[in-house]
Amino acid sequence: MPLRPFHSPGAGLEYSLLLALIMAGAALVTVLLIQLLLPWLLLGGLVGGALWYWRRRKAREKSLHQLFYAQIAAHQGRLSVLDFAIAAQITGREARQFLDQRAEEFWGDFEPTPTGDVLYTFRSPSTAAAKAVTPLTLSLTAADLAQRLGCVAVDVVNHHTQPHFWQWSRDRDPDGCGWRYDAERDRYWPDLND
Repeated sequence: MPLRPFHSPGAGLEYSLLLALIMAGAALVTVLLIQLLLPWLLLGGLVGGALWYWRRRKAREKSLHQLFYAQIAAHQGRLSVLDFAIAAQITGREARQFLDQRAEEFWGDFEPTPTGDVLYTFRSPSTAAAKAVTPLTLSLTAADLAQRLGCVAVDVVNHHTQPHFWQWSRDRDPDGCGWRYDAERDRYWPDLND
């Protein structure tokens, strides 16, 4: 029995043309979708990348601040650029820039050593004016802490007696640091126990 052809003699050309039209239409739709979606995909990628970078930078800043507070406590308020750079594993330039910012923020001073190095010394503003200056610190008044937290001093005073004060202050602190109130000295101290 002879095999019958699947298509009639002219059907192969029609089938090929139909297939070519479908492929051309699919290619055109693909190109149009890419043209429409590409800007949005690029924008989404840029926004996602910026958000990832911002979160990473904030986490790095928070860890640097926590390390800074720990180093200040360990060195009784006196810290060299080299000590901080080694502890934070950053360059000397980054360490100096960070310590300069903290010195401005916390009324730090600079103390030359006999070997020619410079120590950053951090003292309480009330004791910095006195002649007998003792190291320590990083304590703030209610007004200073309010300025740091972006609120008014009354808010700080009203919240410091509540059990959630540490979390409340940490949520508002630009460095993510929680604070505790010392009633005896009427000062606020960074709390490193998180």
